[in-house]
Amino acid sequence: MIGVGAGQQSRVDCVKLAGRYIEGDMQEAELAEWQKNFSTPPEPLSAAEKDEFLASLDGVAISSDAFFPFRDSIDHASKLGVRFVAQPGGSVQDDEVTSTCDTYGMVMAFTDLRLFHH
Repeated sequence: MIGVGAGQQSRVDCVKLAGRYIEGDMQEAELAEWQKNFSTPPEPLSAAEKDEFLASLDGVAISSDAFFPFRDSIDHASKLGVRFVAQPGGSVQDDEVTSTCDTYGMVMAFTDLRLFHH
């Protein structure tokens, strides 16, 4: 597992959480808290190293205990090498999200198990 994102207020940001350090968009206070998890924090990657890493991602799986209600999460996931999507389904947007997965050559699996409720 590379990372975990949770929440619905900003769907794309939840998808981006796992790649936040790599993408370099952590706030200074957020980075300081993250670095506390290491005895020796890793050196930042150069722009070329980030590009190389992101370009190498393939076969990544993403899942949700709710559903992906809009295509924007899938659009962003496609930039991170996602090829497999698992979700419970049940959104009125399921057809559009499935079509978006098809466009990117992703496999969409419906689990029929929803754990997130409002």
